[in-house]
Amino acid sequence: MSNEFEWDLSVIFENQEAFENNVNELYNMMEKIKSFQGNLNKGFEELYNCLKEYEKAIILDEKIYAYAMLNYHKDMSDTDGIKLYKRVEKISTDFAEAVSFISPEISKISDEKLEEYLKSDLMKEFEKTIRDIIKDKKHILSEEVERVISKYSEVFGVSENAYDIFTTTEFEFPNIKDENDNELKMTHGLFSKYLKSNNENIRKQAFESMYSLYKKHINTITELYLSRVKKSIISAEIRNYKSSLDMATNADDSSVEVYDCLLKEVNKNLNLNHEYLELKRKLLGVPKVHTYDVYTNPLDLEDDYVEYNDAKKIVLNALSIMGKEYTDKLKEAFDNNWLDVYEKDNKMTGAYSMGVYSVHPFVLLNYINSSRDISTIAHELGHSMHSYYASSKQNAINANYTIMVAEVASTVNEILLANYLINKETDNRKKSSLINEQLDMIRATLYRQAMFAEFEKEVHSKLEEGNSLTSDNLNEIYYELVKKYFGDSAHIDDLIKYEWARIPHFYSCFYVYKYATGITSAIVIASKILSGEPGYVEKYINMLSEGGARGSLDLLKSVDVDLEKEETYEIAFEYFRNNLKKLEELI
Repeated sequence: MSNEFEWDLSVIFENQEAFENNVNELYNMMEKIKSFQGNLNKGFEELYNCLKEYEKAIILDEKIYAYAMLNYHKDMSDTDGIKLYKRVEKISTDFAEAVSFISPEISKISDEKLEEYLKSDLMKEFEKTIRDIIKDKKHILSEEVERVISKYSEVFGVSENAYDIFTTTEFEFPNIKDENDNELKMTHGLFSKYLKSNNENIRKQAFESMYSLYKKHINTITELYLSRVKKSIISAEIRNYKSSLDMATNADDSSVEVYDCLLKEVNKNLNLNHEYLELKRKLLGVPKVHTYDVYTNPLDLEDDYVEYNDAKKIVLNALSIMGKEYTDKLKEAFDNNWLDVYEKDNKMTGAYSMGVYSVHPFVLLNYINSSRDISTIAHELGHSMHSYYASSKQNAINANYTIMVAEVASTVNEILLANYLINKETDNRKKSSLINEQLDMIRATLYRQAMFAEFEKEVHSKLEEGNSLTSDNLNEIYYELVKKYFGDSAHIDDLIKYEWARIPHFYSCFYVYKYATGITSAIVIASKILSGEPGYVEKYINMLSEGGARGSLDLLKSVDVDLEKEETYEIAFEYFRNNLKKLEELI
């Protein structure tokens, strides 16, 4: 396969020798940083110099980790890649241990003295870091405890790593058959394609192939998942948070109020999801919609096969509304190996964007020439552009924005793409198909991710209350949520209760709610961009450029989004309602 479709990791390190030299340099930096230990309370100069050295070390540590992880994800069965990644995990652990004293020592400096330091222009670039420490003083432990915890950081990630390796390299799904009895290969990447098939038997076979294997291994996966949840709960307890949810939302610069407001508003508007699934039932002409039917587009009139080069052109045209600077950078990404494009054996499944400060972002795709993949490209490049703008305008510490804000950038791109495709279509039947695709995207991102968020909250709450949970308990919790979210138009297939075990994001506790708040925010932002509100694109790009220099909720308020207010969510549901009405009228 041509190298134009694969990452060029030599832009991080030219060769293994350069990698080794930089590893040695990072360890030298660690020693220099550790020389500040016990001295940060001596005065402004010691604190400032330590933070500057820390900032430089972050850049190098990020490059070293990225180089190993990206190599590993290209082929997760490659022995050398595994060894390199395991080694770099240890390097990152050593780095975390070396810098673990910084926050505890700063937390011992009086608020008055820290405020005095912040009056200096030199310290302005570290203002967010220091203010976060002031805010979180009660959650920062002693230097000794922080050091011990940092030593265990590699161990804490074992359940997630074991889950990834287990489900990626050791799961061999039963193949399925097409309408002509030809055998079709079944993989993680092809699963979503089969669920979109207009052939009900293919959808059903893919569903059963996927979840029969998760059913077979459900007890092992349960133990891996619950160990991750317990780690989160224990961490929250020893750090004096009210709950693991409180700890997670605090880390996002979010709040429990945002989480609860989201779930409250979604539950208040479940009728819209039920109405949409009832419409899909009618279009499919079935007595009940099965859980494997919800991803197919019954209005799809043509083959959804799309060559990658055509997908690139569509994305560039759709996002041209963002301006020349934005689209020029997208072209650079496409032309300079920012993306690893096609699905391959033992390649990491799914898709992501990884920003690498001082280099450029890297996007992992598993492109299978499906029209659905176009949206994935736009989505991941939203992350990449966020990383690009933040890295261009902020130091290495402030460039690291929270996922709370990152999912906004990615989902804005998805909505702009969807509206571009709908508006340029003149055939009403094809337009109906595209509107249905957008409704599916919103359903999957807002309703489905909120359902995941509700599952996580219930699991964590039960364990925090002292209950023991088994695989049967988790299956039952998930099954009841599916029933509630799908409504009476759906037949809830028994195997769907194992779906929770297939969600890798659950190993990043309370991650998924940010997809739902992200699309809510994105609908507000995209609506303003599409309406041509004067100066709004510039205001939005300024928000992206701030990276993590301000709290997530404050950043969103700067573009007129307040996630603690129900009115914000009502805009999203109204957008869904209007598109549902358009679809009903068109068909």
